[in-house]
Amino acid sequence: MNKKEQRAKLIAELRAMHELAQKENRAFTDDESKAFAEKEAEVRKLSAEIAAEEREAMLKGFTTELPKEEGESRGEVSDKMKEFRNYLLTGEKRDLSIGSGGGALSPQEYVAEIIKEVEDASPLYGLVRKFPLTEAKSLGAPYESADASDADWTAEVPLSDVSADATLAYSLRELSPNTLVKLIKVSDKLVKVSALPIEQIIRDKISEKIVAAFEKGITVGTGSGQPLGVFTASANGVPTSRDVTTAGSAIAADDLVKLKMSLKPAYRRNARWVMATEILTDCLLLKDKNDQYLWRPGLRDGDPDTLLGLPVIESAYAPTTKTAGDYVAVLGDFRYYWWAYVDGLEIKNLVELFALKNQLGFKGTAYADGAPVLPAAFARLKIKSSE
Repeated sequence: MNKKEQRAKLIAELRAMHELAQKENRAFTDDESKAFAEKEAEVRKLSAEIAAEEREAMLKGFTTELPKEEGESRGEVSDKMKEFRNYLLTGEKRDLSIGSGGGALSPQEYVAEIIKEVEDASPLYGLVRKFPLTEAKSLGAPYESADASDADWTAEVPLSDVSADATLAYSLRELSPNTLVKLIKVSDKLVKVSALPIEQIIRDKISEKIVAAFEKGITVGTGSGQPLGVFTASANGVPTSRDVTTAGSAIAADDLVKLKMSLKPAYRRNARWVMATEILTDCLLLKDKNDQYLWRPGLRDGDPDTLLGLPVIESAYAPTTKTAGDYVAVLGDFRYYWWAYVDGLEIKNLVELFALKNQLGFKGTAYADGAPVLPAAFARLKIKSSE
């Protein structure tokens, strides 16, 4: 039984306990409350482990085979990569492009592999629409800030002039890439004794941290010196007009249905739920008016969990608190979250800078910005404020 099946079994047990208590019109006994809490904790633990293992598998997808250049046969290593490994081991620069301050740029094939792993490892980053920038300093994102009024029926020859629409308006949002930096240091000894090429180890770690920064920006970024997140209320992203407030102090099935139906069908078809595991756990016992559970697990690897028929993305960076006024979930079509970035990810290998500490440094730098560009494509669930 895999972990997804174990989780599904535990959820079935939780639902059975909940239904029995409802049927008998009573509260849980002390023993039942304890058992329920233990099973619920195990569900959260398994959910976290499943997410971690899926991410780890993606990040480790190329640890046994180095990226190769076009035309290079499987198992062969390019001259550039050989030179790069030699540089790590000996400090001999040879044909590498030398940067200022004792640094050297990594071969382009190495850098391109990191970008690929970022996209594979982050479901949210894989969904957003990306725009590479070359010479331009920013990306202008035109959007419809006010819709036109409906057309009017009129006579074949009207008595007065046809009125021009006065409500349609367009505005411009600007995405200006911000600087994202990660510095990792490893010991000289690790470079010498590692059984694997050390550049792969560092590639995995930098990928992991870039994934975290990108996903955190897409979810809860403030928009100031970083991307603007979908959980951040902003007139430049998802405004408060796209909020749906719960009817009570806890999430109910009707709240989720209302949130889903607040999206137009065109956006709903490609929408994804984004929420923390702690919030999703509360949704496991919710039923619709036909007594059907809203949440259904994906039992096989690669199958998404669904809520009201739409895939769920569990994000470690989505809000976890459920107090009055908190945002707890977003449903959106992430094709309307735009991501502008300067093409390429620069990685410098810093040899001399940390030599006195017997260390070698790797500094990764990316330039990116992102924001939701169409409010109507997103809806956000908010816990009802205290009276």
